[in-house]
Amino acid sequence: MDTLYLAAVCAVVPGLGRSRIPDLINALGSARAVFEASAATLTATGLCTPRAVQNFISNRDARLPQRLDCFCRHNGVQILAYTDIDYPQSLQNLSDKPLVLYVKGELPQANYALAIVGSRRCTEYGVRAADYFAKAMTREGIPIISGGAKGIDTAAHEACLQAGGVTVAVLGCGLDIVYPTENARLFARIAEQGALVTEYPPGVPPAAANFPARNRIIVGLSQAVLVAEASKRSGAVITANIAADEGREVYCVPGNIFDGSSMGCHELIRTGAKLVDMPQDILEDKRSWQQAMNRRITQPSIFDCAPQESKPAPAPVTTELGAKLLALLQAGALSLEKLTEQSGAAFAAVSMELLDLQAAGLVATDQAQRYYRK
Repeated sequence: MDTLYLAAVCAVVPGLGRSRIPDLINALGSARAVFEASAATLTATGLCTPRAVQNFISNRDARLPQRLDCFCRHNGVQILAYTDIDYPQSLQNLSDKPLVLYVKGELPQANYALAIVGSRRCTEYGVRAADYFAKAMTREGIPIISGGAKGIDTAAHEACLQAGGVTVAVLGCGLDIVYPTENARLFARIAEQGALVTEYPPGVPPAAANFPARNRIIVGLSQAVLVAEASKRSGAVITANIAADEGREVYCVPGNIFDGSSMGCHELIRTGAKLVDMPQDILEDKRSWQQAMNRRITQPSIFDCAPQESKPAPAPVTTELGAKLLALLQAGALSLEKLTEQSGAAFAAVSMELLDLQAAGLVATDQAQRYYRK
């Protein structure tokens, strides 16, 4: 696949929609074929609405792939496509993975990373908490992932760099834009000692709508998320909820009950996040996670080599809702709440249909209680 043309397809906004692009590439043979396709060719695939096709054609610039190539070569930026061998494996497992990543620097190779997030308008207590946990994790060789924003993000990045560690800042704009501007020097250091990452092409400004989408990449690059301090309406709460939906561990530092600065953390703790007040809490879970991964790799079941009995074919789906749920699960595991939202059906109806699908051997649940196709 031509990565530059894939990046160009993704960069055309408004365009074809991220979820359709892999299917379009399969239908037309390559990202270049998609980028150069006529309106008639795109429409004939049956994968795009006429309006989406028109938006794509009217905003497409034939010079865009070459411009992206020039930008990357002159700024030391690498574009990673979701099909590339160097694309982070942890992101491959994300239910809504970015199709391309622009990377300035070197992504960590460690199999475990911790995201530290929190409010932009933080207190001194929040800064101290982020600094404390970031330095402790760094001393254990754990990379720190965050969003490069003011407040907690900046404190986590700074602490990691001061401790000589590797940190990654996931940005909500193109790599040619420094946001916030006061972090210009910090970003330069991160690019030398870690990586700046974004899914947005050069020229895309830091629009408010970009940051919730950016948060899923922070989650995807990490195996656990620590919320150092967050008010009830902080974007860090969104990140924590994405992490829970994606099966990542969520940790929260408790805070002051009188000033509201940690109400988001307290709400997350009430709904299942782990309260932590020392790095050891996370490190113990990390060791358990590593042991589980090692067992999965080195200790296959004794039944793996046994002759497999033929299983009867799963019972056919007989309801429209069942077929819709299976189609939604085709892209990856989803929680009951997500399935209810995306199917547009009633919660009780979705719940009962999932029970029938489980009984038919068509779906199962993982450790995070998300449903997936068998």
